[in-house]
Amino acid sequence: MGDVADVPQLAAGVPVALATDDPGVSRDDMTNQYMRAVQDQGLDYATLRRLARNSLEYSFAEGESLWADRKYEGFAAACAGETHAPKPSERCGTFLASNTKARIEWRLEQRLREFEATWK
Repeated sequence: MGDVADVPQLAAGVPVALATDDPGVSRDDMTNQYMRAVQDQGLDYATLRRLARNSLEYSFAEGESLWADRKYEGFAAACAGETHAPKPSERCGTFLASNTKARIEWRLEQRLREFEATWK
């Protein structure tokens, strides 16, 4: 398990994201959703990372995306080449300041880098 082919929606290229309802109603939270994705569906870390990115990419956050495409292979032109930069360049910073979605995605990428650095 853990292969994209094991989850039909992922294998078909359908964007998948984890979500939860009001914790007071569903008695659930995002931590539990990620645990269940691993335990019940056998998803690996790379797939979980993609699902986290999807949750922002396909959200209703205003503005342009940080990503040049939805494959998450490179940042949009204003931030191109800054994938591992701890701080955005002036050009990228201006882009982030005017695009809420891109700004949220940039923060996620920072957090992913920090998390991944602790496990190397």
